[in-house]
Amino acid sequence: MANALTWITFLLCIVTFVRLFTYQRRGAKFRRDVSVMATIVMMACLTTCVEIVTGQFVVQPAAWPMIVIHGVLAIGLLKTRGNLAPVLRGS
Repeated sequence: MANALTWITFLLCIVTFVRLFTYQRRGAKFRRDVSVMATIVMMACLTTCVEIVTGQFVVQPAAWPMIVIHGVLAIGLLKTRGNLAPVLRGS
């Protein structure tokens, strides 16, 4: 049975995946390294969601810092409208 931390992780993964998947450059410079990183993050989020739904992944209570980090990533992506470059750069 999944706990609340697991479902919070699920929601953060969905938000992160959707925000990265729907990103539109609108004149921003194409950077292959950031594009590859965004693809890796989307794959990790999608895999995590599938594993949570199938019951293969349950977040342990001691792993709450991971959820905080994922929350910061999700908020950063929402603020930058899905642009991963400023989130990685920190500006």
